Amino acid sequence: MGSLEAKFNLVEEPWIPVLKDGRVVEVGIGEALLRAHEFSRIETPSPLEEAALHRLLLAVLHRALRGPRRLEDVLDWWREGGFPQGPIRGYLNRYRDRFFLFHPKAPFLQVADLPEENPLPWSKLLPELASGNNPTLFDHTTEENLPKATYAQAARALLVHQAFALGGLLRRFGVGSAKDAPVARPALFLPTGGNLLETLLLNLVPYTPEEDAPIWEVSPLRLADLEGGKTRWPLSGRTRVSTWPARGVRLLDEGDGVRFMGYGPGVEPLEAPYRDPMVAMRLDAKGNLLVLRLSEERSFWRDFSAMLPRQGGKVAATVEHAENLQGELEDEGEEARVALRVLGQVSDQAKVLDLRREVYPLPPGLLCPEGEANLEKALKAAEELGQGLRGLAFKVARAVLGERDPKELADFARSLPLERLYWHALDGAFPGFLARVGEGDSLERWQEELKRAARGAWESTRLFLGTGARHLKALAEGERLFGRLLGELGKEVRT
Repeated sequence: MGSLEAKFNLVEEPWIPVLKDGRVVEVGIGEALLRAHEFSRIETPSPLEEAALHRLLLAVLHRALRGPRRLEDVLDWWREGGFPQGPIRGYLNRYRDRFFLFHPKAPFLQVADLPEENPLPWSKLLPELASGNNPTLFDHTTEENLPKATYAQAARALLVHQAFALGGLLRRFGVGSAKDAPVARPALFLPTGGNLLETLLLNLVPYTPEEDAPIWEVSPLRLADLEGGKTRWPLSGRTRVSTWPARGVRLLDEGDGVRFMGYGPGVEPLEAPYRDPMVAMRLDAKGNLLVLRLSEERSFWRDFSAMLPRQGGKVAATVEHAENLQGELEDEGEEARVALRVLGQVSDQAKVLDLRREVYPLPPGLLCPEGEANLEKALKAAEELGQGLRGLAFKVARAVLGERDPKELADFARSLPLERLYWHALDGAFPGFLARVGEGDSLERWQEELKRAARGAWESTRLFLGTGARHLKALAEGERLFGRLLGELGKEVRT
């Protein structure tokens, strides 16, 4: 089943889904870059695929353009409405042979001599598909009824796996367990503009090409390089990390698609002083900087301020770059409408729990002192009111059930819709606040949103509890506590 000839070149063949004039079409790498201004965006239901495809295109741009060395280069390309075509065409022609999905010696992001024996289904490449003991997240296929992947699907799945594969047991070719792929755990921050060109420019953080090389610029890996975990690279170099071969993969061509693949260990990462430009950091209680991750229990916006310098965090370089670019464009009288997409997976050890894409406005001035201060106060007020509502729910539970085991009371309190509906309402309200975060009345408006969310959640809780004598007594006591919480809210937001 292995390919004995070069086939399906990713530079030319259609495989990247983009939105053009309201329709989804597929294009190759060359078309995506040279005609980026014609496409609204990369369009895919998978947040991991969205992130992986942007990271690949950015890696090609960095190497083809040998930069940008400074923000002014990005501004020039923005004004010109496109990237320099000559360097991109020349670069892609130079490395064209390294972009074949099937190749006898150098298949893209794969290992040509991985054995075909004991193959795995291609679905192992995607966390949302069922494979082995991987829980099914969003589909109901099994390995027995697994459909064949098209070449385009297989290429995208390969890219996702190499970027997001979680560490865990492997037991192949002398390697017992594999490490995480480079961005398997962090939240990734992708500013987006009015079209694909603007999106790429908003993420094209100044870059020094020396001491870096993507996978297609180095010698093809062989099984002998990976057996026993022999090959280790420092986890540094922007395009190296963006095209990291986290696993040895060999897609097995069946002539019209892919059903199985050879599979094995990849390149072992060695820790190095490098921070991915799409990754933000937060300060933990011990003063250590940790990557900011997505949470299963809460939307990302509740942790938004953790990456701000006021709290000791570090904003993703892509966000800072987009903010700087917006500022320069504003100085020239041009407005750039930017949204921030937060992408990634929620995981527990080697298990994927959820895939996440959250979209927020990225207003100019977010990173100025006033914007940061307003955001910090707003999120603190939301959390404190949320904690107050949690306490209120517990007291209502005790009033209804009487003195019981604390765990039983906590379980009953959690069953009430109070806290859940409060946060759900704020999930919808926060983007509007963030869009106006630098305005003088933004905190007062947010205070009204908090009150509206709390009142709606409390009213639903009243209906949920019923009209029995104990319930009415509990509600009367709760009403007094609820009024006190809203009264304290105004003081907190203004301080």
